[in-house]
Amino acid sequence: MNRKAFYHLLKRYVENDCTEEERKLVEQWYELLGDEEGRAPSLASGEIKETLERLWPKIQQQTLLTENRKQVIPPAKLIPVWIRWLSAAVISGSIVTAAWWYLAIRKPETATQQKEIAGLHQVQNSQLFNDTVHLPDGSLVILEPQAIVRYRDQFEGPKREVYLEGNAFFKVTRNPKSPFYVYSKNIVTQVLGTSFFVKTNPQTKNVEVSVQTGKVAVYEAGRETVQERKNEESSGVILKPNQKVIYSGIDHHFRTMLVEIPLPVITSKNAEEKITELNFVFEEAPIARVLNYLEQAYHIEMVMEHENLAKCLFTGDIKGQNLYDQLEIICESVQATYEIRGTRILIKGAGCD
Repeated sequence: MNRKAFYHLLKRYVENDCTEEERKLVEQWYELLGDEEGRAPSLASGEIKETLERLWPKIQQQTLLTENRKQVIPPAKLIPVWIRWLSAAVISGSIVTAAWWYLAIRKPETATQQKEIAGLHQVQNSQLFNDTVHLPDGSLVILEPQAIVRYRDQFEGPKREVYLEGNAFFKVTRNPKSPFYVYSKNIVTQVLGTSFFVKTNPQTKNVEVSVQTGKVAVYEAGRETVQERKNEESSGVILKPNQKVIYSGIDHHFRTMLVEIPLPVITSKNAEEKITELNFVFEEAPIARVLNYLEQAYHIEMVMEHENLAKCLFTGDIKGQNLYDQLEIICESVQATYEIRGTRILIKGAGCD
């Protein structure tokens, strides 16, 4: 997360317009400075940036320390895209949530849920690190500590169904004739073949689904198809790569946004190899072309506030940077800024003559 993303997060926190997970993140950052636990800041708008400058070095140091604890993979070996995505999410999650978040008391399952999962094969990850589960159709599930997945020994019929408690990453084998369903509390995630995360918070009753590749439909149990829904805000959403949704179990609303660390998405059989071929080097390139390249790389819509921005030219090498750092460099070169608006990114500035 770069400075601008953190600034917007802190601003939403002060205005009481952030999720429970984001609130915990800000409070944990404050604990790094020795603030009293549970004490919410009350800042004037002019003080927000000053607080950001004071917090950022410690947050950056904490993130680096977390990254250094991860096992280093030799550069000669090719790291699959989904593993990179998983590692990035784990690093981010280590700051956001407490280590024993999953030990919270789970609510008992309803009678209907108990009937649905009766007789299914069950795998529980009782270890302190992630565990990999291979499903009968070749799909992959990476269970985080204390997570549980239940499924049939053989997937037969028009549906492939699994039941999840806790957090897990799914890499689903594509099969258009048999859609894949993940049931987590009263939320259903429906896909044909893709990779995504499902996270549940037993304390807030929130369920979060974030997508790496492909598209998924997320809706409340009982809604068999997306077409049946009339109100997207309260009934469900369609997610694309680098998007996530947080479902509130209290008010039954879905809030769609971008993932914390968007990564390039290449949908091909050789995605792992081709991901390294992305050329983020530009020379006297129009901003419109640069943004279009980022759109294709990340599958995130970029919108220019003024047409004059398209006349600006950009020269630079932004390889090895995350999306938000790339946008910082591009915007700074043309005296512009960017804002995250839901699942889109708005580029603001007067432009060039």
